[in-house]
Amino acid sequence: MITLLGGEVLSALGNKTQQLNLMKAGEYLTVDKSVNVFEQVKTLPYYAIQNDGNFETLFDPIPHLKVLIASLLEQHNLSAQERGRCGLFLGCAANDISLMIPLGSSIKDGHSPQFSDGRVGNGVYADKLANAFGLHSLSLTYNTACTSSSNAILDAATMLEAGVIDYALVVGMEMFAPHSFEGFVSMQLLAEQQTKPFDANRDGLLLGESLGVVLMSRDDVKASPWYFRGGCSQCETHSVTGVNPDGSGVTQVIKQALQNSDVSLDEITAVKAHGTASHLSDLAEINGMKEVFSQAPLFFSLKPYIGHTLGACGVSELVIMMNAIDNGFIPKTPNFEVQDDELQWIPNQELSSCDFGVFLLNCFGFGGNNNALVVERKSV
Repeated sequence: MITLLGGEVLSALGNKTQQLNLMKAGEYLTVDKSVNVFEQVKTLPYYAIQNDGNFETLFDPIPHLKVLIASLLEQHNLSAQERGRCGLFLGCAANDISLMIPLGSSIKDGHSPQFSDGRVGNGVYADKLANAFGLHSLSLTYNTACTSSSNAILDAATMLEAGVIDYALVVGMEMFAPHSFEGFVSMQLLAEQQTKPFDANRDGLLLGESLGVVLMSRDDVKASPWYFRGGCSQCETHSVTGVNPDGSGVTQVIKQALQNSDVSLDEITAVKAHGTASHLSDLAEINGMKEVFSQAPLFFSLKPYIGHTLGACGVSELVIMMNAIDNGFIPKTPNFEVQDDELQWIPNQELSSCDFGVFLLNCFGFGGNNNALVVERKSV
């Protein structure tokens, strides 16, 4: 069995203590971000990383990721030899982060782009981290939009099962990218004030940044109360942007994930929904789940707490959910006010006691890549 040894995350929820306190209170923190689109200045809420009580703009994620990874490896006492048996899997929706600002500026101003640090892509970030910690030569990167880091988790589990490696460090990273922010604004995909998953008056998502890491192994190598039971990744071709609103693609990936995990419906304790708060995405997710579940399961969205962190959301939301369950609760979904008659189902509205169970995690990406994972926390 694949074990989930633990994780670390840096997001708008701050450190672990702040993260838990805010979720218990059903609260979150945002900052205002302004962007010039179509010769108009647009200011919207944004879930910026909060570090030691301060909001930061991260231009280089490596120092921060090194702190998170060092803490995680030290918590589990991985020796140099064990680190050499640890592969690295990195998911990020922004394929060449260092190119964003100079390329964007060159397009706007009509001049050749100037790159201060040369070409830096996901592979370079992965290499820097692997070299810094003496990890295995197996290093893979993923760019499948919002499912990037959750697909990385799936592949990490496969490599562990095959015995290629004994440990897997999975990284999800997403930082503020002006051109992405501008793109979402120009497509009118962002909410004006709040992200309200599954609410009748939802008007779009809000973006966020996050750095998340999770350490995986096998139970014959290192034990843990958390297990990765299995999952599934599929692509649908309904449109070039996303899932079919009828939920058929969502249904298929959830059913296959449950089958691959050898988990029955009545074993599912709760569902960590993708819950972006865009009209069609929420509609597709609920329609898809209705074809799987005979009645609404307990489900919740973490995006009102940290925003839509794109390629980082798979790892980041997994770690945040694990932290909540380890501390005995499932968080409520903030900002829900009015039931949508088209959806009928309502996300969790009260803090729910829970310290073990089997959990389904949904993740659906721009471009039609769908992903579902199943994890379990054993009762201690």
